[in-house]
Amino acid sequence: MRINLEITRLITILCAAFLPAIFAGTLAAQQGAPADVVLHNAKILTVDAKFTIAQAVAIRGNQIAATGSNEDMLKLAGPNTMKMDLKGRTVIPGLIHTHIHLNDEAESNYGGYVGFPGMKAYPIAWGAVRSVQDVLNQVSGVMAKYKFAPGEWVYFGSADGGSAAAPGVVEKVMLDGMNRYELDKATPNNPVVMAFTWPNVNGVLVNSKAVDILWAKHGDFFKKYGRFWVDQTGKPEGHLESPGLRFALEKLPEPDPWVMAGIFKMANDELIAEGITTMSTRLPVYAEQTFKYMDELGILQPRIGYGFETYFGRMEFGKDGLKEAGGLMGKGTAKVWSMSAAPSAIDGSGNRMCVAASRTDPTSGLDQWWGSNGQCLNDIEYKGPKGAPIQANYFREFLDYSARDGARLANTHAAGDRSVKLILNTMEEMQGKYGKDSTKNWALDHCRLVDPTDMARAAKLGLMFSCEFSLGGEAAAKMYGDKVAHNFPSPAKTMIKNGVLVANEMGGFDGLETSIARKDRNGKVWGPHERLTREEALTVATLNGAKYVLKGDTLGSLEPGKLADLAVLDKDYMTIPEDQISEMKALWTLIDGKPVFADPTFAAEYGEGTKTQGTVVSTLSDLKLRRKTAQGVARR
Repeated sequence: MRINLEITRLITILCAAFLPAIFAGTLAAQQGAPADVVLHNAKILTVDAKFTIAQAVAIRGNQIAATGSNEDMLKLAGPNTMKMDLKGRTVIPGLIHTHIHLNDEAESNYGGYVGFPGMKAYPIAWGAVRSVQDVLNQVSGVMAKYKFAPGEWVYFGSADGGSAAAPGVVEKVMLDGMNRYELDKATPNNPVVMAFTWPNVNGVLVNSKAVDILWAKHGDFFKKYGRFWVDQTGKPEGHLESPGLRFALEKLPEPDPWVMAGIFKMANDELIAEGITTMSTRLPVYAEQTFKYMDELGILQPRIGYGFETYFGRMEFGKDGLKEAGGLMGKGTAKVWSMSAAPSAIDGSGNRMCVAASRTDPTSGLDQWWGSNGQCLNDIEYKGPKGAPIQANYFREFLDYSARDGARLANTHAAGDRSVKLILNTMEEMQGKYGKDSTKNWALDHCRLVDPTDMARAAKLGLMFSCEFSLGGEAAAKMYGDKVAHNFPSPAKTMIKNGVLVANEMGGFDGLETSIARKDRNGKVWGPHERLTREEALTVATLNGAKYVLKGDTLGSLEPGKLADLAVLDKDYMTIPEDQISEMKALWTLIDGKPVFADPTFAAEYGEGTKTQGTVVSTLSDLKLRRKTAQGVARR
């Protein structure tokens, strides 16, 4: 017994002597090595659950180590730590842009650097078109200039994105006047695909050589799923809508990653200059390969969560359905990962939106093709303007397989309120069939017209939204009346109140201002009850965006353990007049704790520590000057 008491006394003495050292060592291990960077004397908008505003942030490696007071964060500094006194400047998490066609932006604005043969796409300048013959003259000129080999597939896109088209040109020329027989006159020896002034996932025109090739291999698919236009004899006349048009798009030659990487990098430079560190998009195969190629080279700056264009419309369903796609969700690297396998678009834009809202002034010439409900691709009743009867709805079958196999619906254009209602119906059915998690994280993009009364149901079913914050304005009021114009476009406040996750796809500081002020270009406020607070708006543009791209655990806020993606601003976001928020600038953008963009004045003030190899030192306006002589053609 005495021996045990002596041993106990000895252990007590040893513990008293060494436990403080042990605990100190444990604390040191938890804290880790000294911070690499401490930004202090700042206004750190952490966008955590409490929207905490800190004085300083410490970065270790590629992660946020801690946020807090100047005193506490400076204690984490070591002899080699870069300490920057930001002199009261505001720091925010990197903005997350949840719907951008970056490949199209790059090709439209910078395609001239690689040329049309390098892009594998050739231009139609719609601003110069007034007749079918104008189109044929441009096509003939391209065919003569580039002398394509007989049988080579050729793609025509919009040289100006279609924005310069005169009113009525699309209706009069592209939809009514043009058909495969007209296009054959200028393209007798090559299969040709021609895009309209809207995304090619909604509609293209093909010539007779293309029709012959497509129908020989996929005739049964077209017969079953329809959505191709027919002439008076019942034969396909060249206009294709989704899903069958995907078979035409996959035939086209695609540009090489090493050709496109340079202009993709130029478009990336503009994003990081706006404080955008992550973006979300749907990608054709060549663009997916280009971003992965850039990632491998170490020249990809922003992060990219993308939706596959590989599956929809290019597969005839078998027993495995979308199991391959489902297994790829969320997979990839820290810079490039897949996050959806979806239709890309389930309705059109503008007057082609799939709507339930009654039109008070249906004046568009497009109504004669799609009717007052618009281009409702996810609707079995849809017959198309001159379309063959539909035997089955591919969209509906695809979403059934998506729910069964875990292939997420996201990165999908759904502009109109009827599209939203149809998806909610589908989600309800799929959850009853396969379980609640079968539609987990499903999302729709744009929110141009959303019925606010659907939001309680959206919350219950778990539908997310990526909103463009396009207010519609006077055009919406003229088309649908004031009630719809004030309530349906991007009803973000109603979404938040109902517990619906909403992200911001407008990008940059313009999107923040519009979601807060809800003013059109003339200063008129639309839907004042849908205005977001500054805290809500920044959360929507960062943390909610991170959740949309399936990275809510690692991105979107400045919290310990999350990746150190952030932007230092030139103005105080929390106090600047709301109508000046769009004028704010990013002075310094960090991704993974490393500077990727620095404004020249900021770089001059703080010296070499603001940049490393590869940091873009410029202004956004100067970066955009590179567009002047480099315009190309949009492949979309």
